Amino acid sequence: MSEQESSEAQTVEHFQFICKQCGFELDHEIGHNSLVCQSCGEVEPIETESFNVFHANPYDSTVLKLIHKEPNEVHHHVRCDTCGAGFDFAKDTHADECPYCGSNIVVPVNLQRQLVPDAIIPFDIKEQQANESFQKWIKGLWFAPNSLKRLAMRKHPIQGTYIPYWGFDADTYSQYSGQRGTNYTTTVTVRVDGKTQTRLVTKIRWRSVRGHVTHEFDNVLVPASELLSQKLTTSMKKWNLTKSQNYSPKYLSGYKSELYQIGLPRAYKYSQEIMTRYIRRLVRRDIGGDHQRISSLNTRYERVGFKLMLMPLWVSAFLYNKKTFQFIINGQTGEVKGERPYSWVKILSLVLFIAAVGAGIYFAQNR
Repeated sequence: MSEQESSEAQTVEHFQFICKQCGFELDHEIGHNSLVCQSCGEVEPIETESFNVFHANPYDSTVLKLIHKEPNEVHHHVRCDTCGAGFDFAKDTHADECPYCGSNIVVPVNLQRQLVPDAIIPFDIKEQQANESFQKWIKGLWFAPNSLKRLAMRKHPIQGTYIPYWGFDADTYSQYSGQRGTNYTTTVTVRVDGKTQTRLVTKIRWRSVRGHVTHEFDNVLVPASELLSQKLTTSMKKWNLTKSQNYSPKYLSGYKSELYQIGLPRAYKYSQEIMTRYIRRLVRRDIGGDHQRISSLNTRYERVGFKLMLMPLWVSAFLYNKKTFQFIINGQTGEVKGERPYSWVKILSLVLFIAAVGAGIYFAQNR
């Protein structure tokens, strides 16, 4: 970094929340809309209101105003108010600790992204509860190596992290064409061991169909992080959005928080894929019958809206057999999603046991 760039970077705005009584730092108190001093216990309420989960920003007009369709890589240099140290803020992050003194620092989102969060779901699950949820999850895994379950008894360092999610609303109108299959039975004649036998067989009678379905989608969630496993964050679906609060940087004090790395247009395409899968289920239900084929499906999206929300996750990983496995814990419900190893010895033992039982039954019936 050049001297000129460093001088300009030092002016970057940031938040540090300090106790008015003793000068120590304030952290968000889990389960409350307040900050609490980590030294003297002084409490400072967070003045905010519950977020209206039915309110959405207009998608089309917002996209037209975006200068860049995807986030730019922006690095900021901040100077800690507590110890005076200067450092580069982590890429794609806007809340973290000072690496020198551990003070909590929050950088305004609008310095790094064009869109700022509309809402935040504060943490309800504390770190100890998150660790207990992880241990319970590990112990309940099928086909997990025994040594992995012993690993669950250890306490793992976990990071309270806010992850950005896009929530999309849309009214959809879908026209389709396809075929409806109805089962019917008929008699066929076959020869078995030189003898003629008749059997009932099931066949399918197909007929062409056309129709349309409509559906109003609310809060189709698309994770906007690329630092965490998309498979894990997408599978984390149990959120009580009615507990959302209007965004305030005060909720971030004491936690890490990511900026969105998946931009609005790309996230909307992902949401359409989610909506299409649901619409196809609606179409199959509308076609009816015993079997369905969808030949064509055309969907019109109207009144498309979006929200940018920060969701609370406890994030960590564990090392097993020199491989890292990531896991996340819902900071609102305690639900655990994670990568895990398998014991192929246990799986093979089960397969051999099933095969032995099957062989035993076969020989018993054919004696």
